[in-house]
Amino acid sequence: MRRALLTTLLSSIALTAAAAPATQPDDAAPTSRAVSSGVTAPRLVYTPHISVPATELPLTMFTPSYVVLDVNLDETGSPREIRVVHSISQVVDARVIEGVRQFRWSPAVLNNKTVPSELTLNVEVQR
Repeated sequence: MRRALLTTLLSSIALTAAAAPATQPDDAAPTSRAVSSGVTAPRLVYTPHISVPATELPLTMFTPSYVVLDVNLDETGSPREIRVVHSISQVVDARVIEGVRQFRWSPAVLNNKTVPSELTLNVEVQR
């Protein structure tokens, strides 16, 4: 059974405690950085491999597509609430959400205390 590889791209980070979104450096993985006075953005530290059987992908999907998610992180960097912003299909979305629930981030920090944060995550789905 063919499996589709899902790769993740962090598109933007919007902290609930900050007004300014973070931008991702071009040359490296995301690193901790100040996004507003005193706020450090969460940093992705663990991503498991996510796969979807080709039989579960829409027949009309010939090019890579994206599932866009809003993810609320708690003070430990674990995803708590995940909401689909842009869907491919309910089956694919469910597989992606299941995988993202296993992701781990270093938490956002404000005044030397970890704080909950919110981010938008683009997950590329390839046939």
